[in-house]
Formats: sequence, C-alpha cells, structure tokens
Amino acid sequence: MTHAPAGCSLIPSGSGVIDAEHGAILDLLSAMTAGGPVGLAELTALRREVAEHFATETAEMAVLSADRRERHEHAHRNYLAGIDALVNTAGRGHPVTSDDANRLMLWFIVHSNTADTELVEAARRADDEPPMISMDDWLDGLDAADRDALRS
Repeated sequence: MTHAPAGCSLIPSGSGVIDAEHGAILDLLSAMTAGGPVGLAELTALRREVAEHFATETAEMAVLSADRRERHEHAHRNYLAGIDALVNTAGRGHPVTSDDANRLMLWFIVHSNTADTELVEAARRADDEPPMISMDDWLDGLDAADRDALRS
C-alpha cells in the first residue's frame, strides 16, 4: 500500500472557509492514519465533516460548466460512498484498518490540491468585474480625428 508521506500538506486554495474545512478534515484523517484503531465514532465524525465541506463546495460550483460541476460532484459522491462503506464495516464490528483510512487521506489530498484549488480559482475569476472605463476617458484616448468624427 502506498502511504501518504508524514506531514503531508494541502496547498492553500485561496478560500479561507474551504481551507479551514480542509484542515479540519485532514486533522481527522491524520488521527485515523496514525496507527491506532479506526472506529465507528471517528468514521462518523469524518463523514459529517466531509458532507458539510462538500455542501460548502457545491455552493461555489455554480461558476463551473455543467459537465465540470457534474464530474466534481460525482467525485464527492464516490468519496462519501467509500466512507459510508467503512462506516458500515465498523458498524458490523469488523476492523477498519489504517490502510483503509490512508486511502481516504490520499484521495482527499489529491482532490483538494487539484480540483478544489481549481474550483476556488474559477469562483474568484467569476467574481472579478470586467475593467470599466468611463466614456470621457475613452474619448480622451482617441486621436483628434477620431474624436471629431464621433462628434459629427
């Protein structure tokens, strides 16, 4: 099994809210991969944090094209399904290993550092207002012949 490197980190997305949520989720995943038992309580807490985080992102996804939004949401649904499967395993009294938790962490880091940073950047670009120039400034930028032509 490939393990996440010790002290793995997330690239700041540029959104304080999303970055704070990423940090809280990474803290939960880090505790789960530290080698101790992964129990139902830890998985349930992770499931709740991740679902709340994905709801935050869904609100930001309006700026994405429909196909891009669907791919991002599909990835979220699959990740939640993976957590749900582990919750069910733990709920039946079967062990959930640190390898299982490590797979959750690796996916989360890659997704956060790629798709989520792209999402925040797309949202930021969508919020940028196009540059505006006043009519007077525009007219002042014309040469005399063009100004005269417009005024006639």
